[in-house]
Amino acid sequence: MTNKALSRRTVLRGILATGAAVTIPLPLLEIMLNESGTAHAQTKTPVSPLYVTWFFGNGTLPGRWKPTRTGSGQAWDLSPELQPLADLKSYLTVISGLENKLVVSGVEHPSGSAGATTGAPLSGNAVRAASIDQVVADAISAGAPYRSLEVGVTPATPNGPQDSLHTVSHRGPNARNNAEFDPKAVFNRLFMNGLPEPSDDGAEQAAKLANVRKSVLDSVMQDGASLKQRLGAADRHRIDEHLESIRAIEQRLETMPSGGGSTSACKSPTAPTVGKDAQSEAPPAVNSAMVELSALALACERTRVLSFMFSLPAAHVYYRHLAQDMNDDFHDTICHGDAGDQSSQPRVDKGVMYTMRCLNEFLTKLKSTPHGSSNLLDSSLVYVTSDTAWGKVHTRTEWPVLFAGKAGGRLRGDEHRNFPGDNLSKALLTVAQIMGLNVTEFGVDAGRVTSPLAGIQV
Repeated sequence: MTNKALSRRTVLRGILATGAAVTIPLPLLEIMLNESGTAHAQTKTPVSPLYVTWFFGNGTLPGRWKPTRTGSGQAWDLSPELQPLADLKSYLTVISGLENKLVVSGVEHPSGSAGATTGAPLSGNAVRAASIDQVVADAISAGAPYRSLEVGVTPATPNGPQDSLHTVSHRGPNARNNAEFDPKAVFNRLFMNGLPEPSDDGAEQAAKLANVRKSVLDSVMQDGASLKQRLGAADRHRIDEHLESIRAIEQRLETMPSGGGSTSACKSPTAPTVGKDAQSEAPPAVNSAMVELSALALACERTRVLSFMFSLPAAHVYYRHLAQDMNDDFHDTICHGDAGDQSSQPRVDKGVMYTMRCLNEFLTKLKSTPHGSSNLLDSSLVYVTSDTAWGKVHTRTEWPVLFAGKAGGRLRGDEHRNFPGDNLSKALLTVAQIMGLNVTEFGVDAGRVTSPLAGIQV
């Protein structure tokens, strides 16, 4: 084996039976890094942390979300609504007490979404500033095939006019980055040079698509065999696992029909479901497919910046697959209509707990995915937030904020810190500084801040 370093941009290439080109990106291998694993061997540039905004609509029950004790390690415990993340406690930094000072009466969800992601108020139906993911992308995305990637689990929305109800990623005013909610389309974009799904206009096209599906990995095997001759045992094993994971996703997507599905298909978390959520259910199978695709995109650095929109602001989602009593609009009927206080709306709690289980699946996948000398969760900062605090009456205090991951050693993890009454925008400035941006202020008007959250960064 030669000791010559391998470029981070190396891909496996092939040609499909249809004539389309295929490029399979590689994970971060040992041969691509310097001896300490902190920089790319060829370019000497430091390995940057990866960034994710993980967003869920309709808020939480603050009385069941906020941990009762602050501190680190054994000094604090997870709250009931954070219990689904128990196995990842060492990777969590829970931040409580923050207030979204940009919430406007009458447009609480769109102004709350804008405040939580841009730190700026709305101007009519448009945001006034770029969202935090795009601010980070400006700094770390040079050279990545995709400046950022936006995916989602359910397209359920209130259909309001504000841009901040339809995405949480904005390049600036009137410049939305809309999420892709179809796992098949995400797969094609990542691995098949954006090859679109053909329309259903005949058996010949259907046969061609099936041939494509079967031959994506087969087409790059010769290139892969040549590359593996240059690698050590650990890197060869990692490439084998990487290709097997792509094959598994292909096979799963082959079992997902493209049209609508019956409600009964969503009764079980393991049941097959539609390729794209067509019934506003945020089904487990779609979440799982998007989790796997997102992890591959980050591991292969097809992108270094991801927005994962589990559900959109004020999402009119139906979690009917959870229980018989959940077949109601989660936003209108359950959050706003059910009796109770910030600690006792059982159906709201059931929806939030499901959301956190889906977040746990995402974070667990990052932790189990090798990246350089560590794993994706060690190497990433995941900013988790929502568009309101308590959905029933649109409270703006005790805004849900969670940092997950270690950001390449820039976050300690296993902490709960309380900042009573502090501006939510301080969380966004903290994100920017953790990601290496040389900025000392963030936000606009009531969202403008000039200091980060104290003590969060290592």
